[in-house]
Amino acid sequence: MRLRRLVLLLFVLTTILMVIVQCTQIQSSDPRGAAYAGSATCVKCHQDISSNYAHNAHFKTSKDLLADSGTVKNEKYLDTLDLPVSEFVFNAGTKVGIERRQGALYQVAYVNGREVKAERTEVVFGSGRRAFTFGFWYGDQMMQMPLNYLTKAHQWANSPGFPDDQIYFGRPIIARCLECHSSYIEQKATPVNKFNEEEQFVKGSMISGIDCERCHGPAAEHVEFHLENPEEKRPSHMIKYKDLPLSRRLDMCGLCHSGTEVQANGSKFAFQPGDTLNHIPQFNTFNGGEPDVHGNQMQLLKASPCFIIGKADCISCHDIHDDKPKSVALYSNKCMTCHQGDNHPKLKGVEQALIKQNCIDCHMPEKNSNVIGFQKSNSKDKIPYQLRTHRIAIYKDLVK
Repeated sequence: MRLRRLVLLLFVLTTILMVIVQCTQIQSSDPRGAAYAGSATCVKCHQDISSNYAHNAHFKTSKDLLADSGTVKNEKYLDTLDLPVSEFVFNAGTKVGIERRQGALYQVAYVNGREVKAERTEVVFGSGRRAFTFGFWYGDQMMQMPLNYLTKAHQWANSPGFPDDQIYFGRPIIARCLECHSSYIEQKATPVNKFNEEEQFVKGSMISGIDCERCHGPAAEHVEFHLENPEEKRPSHMIKYKDLPLSRRLDMCGLCHSGTEVQANGSKFAFQPGDTLNHIPQFNTFNGGEPDVHGNQMQLLKASPCFIIGKADCISCHDIHDDKPKSVALYSNKCMTCHQGDNHPKLKGVEQALIKQNCIDCHMPEKNSNVIGFQKSNSKDKIPYQLRTHRIAIYKDLVK
């Protein structure tokens, strides 16, 4: 009898021990591998940051509507974007209808009044601060839809680079696009003997948006250590950005904010804080031009006195976790931390207090992109894509 009780007691203790171990270890189902904890795990200890970041443009830069994280249906997400049904006219006989069908949003091609193709919106790119781009699955390929929606102009427009006289459903969304508009997607291996094989992906493997571990690196060891040592408040097994050299901090942001002028060793999905980018000389530097305002924020910042002299980097001005709307006054206050004693001898008639409320429009003006424009419906005209330059400078054409 005593032996039986002893065996029973050992069994109960073993069971309790196993439960404790399982609760303190990271049971990660992250498709990136066991080194990743998954962003949901970060919420346990970083609730305020996670709550703010959930509304941040980086986090909202993509959404897989059919299988976000492989499990959750998200087609109702489109309802929150407030996208109107409408039509886009190429010419008298060719148009694209934006239509609701069975609770989903479709882009439908019509030629001479006859429907010739219809595709359901299945992937959304962009935070919506300026525009949305849409995709659909064609087998195991992700394809771009013909129309974008411009949130500031409140209108549908032909996608940049698409033909201006016909409907085009044929542009693949490749890994290079997804490396900066998502945190991961599993790419299928394609036969090496197949010529011009388009990139294919595993449906349901996409991690939408830029999540915590995309910028901070794999966190499974960090989470496991702090679950086992809750009294330890100093972050362990995690690289702090402030401890990185200036060039490495810039490289982490420049991974996606340098256009095509940078290369990573291997997939950009594997790039981690402290890694180094390979910089490709820009053609612009040879002809005396300036990098386009679209996608070249790092190059423009590096050409600024604030970087060259003041060693300002991206996080000097940007709180990447913040979800609050930004204003020129907010950023101007950041300018004043270094330029408190500055005056404007050429602007003597202007109230100095007003100047300090808006340094940005003069020293970082909005410019039209030379590579992106959005074609209007029933017109060959294009809506310019305006972005604020990150070359902080004195623009003489703005000084009167």
